[in-house]
Amino acid sequence: MNRNKSIALHGPTWVSHYYVAQLRDLWRRFAWIIRSRNFPRTADGRLLLHIGCGDINAPGFINIDARYQPHIHIVTSNLQSLDMVPDETADMVYMCHVLEHVSHCELITTVREIRRVLKRGGVYRVSVPDFDKIVSIYHNTGNDVTAVERPLMGGQDYSFNYHYSVFNYRSLESLMLKNGFMDVRVWDPLNCHYHDFNDWASQYIVWEGKEFPISLNLEAIKE
Repeated sequence: MNRNKSIALHGPTWVSHYYVAQLRDLWRRFAWIIRSRNFPRTADGRLLLHIGCGDINAPGFINIDARYQPHIHIVTSNLQSLDMVPDETADMVYMCHVLEHVSHCELITTVREIRRVLKRGGVYRVSVPDFDKIVSIYHNTGNDVTAVERPLMGGQDYSFNYHYSVFNYRSLESLMLKNGFMDVRVWDPLNCHYHDFNDWASQYIVWEGKEFPISLNLEAIKE
């Protein structure tokens, strides 16, 4: 008797959550159709999201950032819930020096949300400060902490410019593989599709006249 009561109580709750989720998805898709009419696409018809684009306005990208500028199509700082984008919408999501601004406690939720908005077979392209390179810079500047303050902790010149996570190849690869991605590989910002602009993926830190590479560039495919 008690077991049946438990089933009766939990059954309708599960059903209601299911229909709420379905209605939310339908509304998201409808709103996206209306909103995205004027959003750009690439010449070959692909839909690319540039999350955390900042000042960069690359042709063919839908620009998403926490701070409004005239070229920003979507303003949001909540990467754990991109409610404005329907499931399996984007052919590629690009994030350059953005993921380190996400709390290490929220990385899994964030990467799974990116996976949700990508089409099956879509590309998740990431550039982050490479902790192994930061350690190398520290040693090659005579253990000067000030040389690595910005790449390690962020510029800290406005509220979103703080770093809360660190990555090297092994940790970022693991994060991708454990959350629905495959075929993790290094990408070259000077020789790849849909990257004809300059950003931190290809830039260096200059310290006392010396240039130091700083970025780890990985991309993976949604399973």
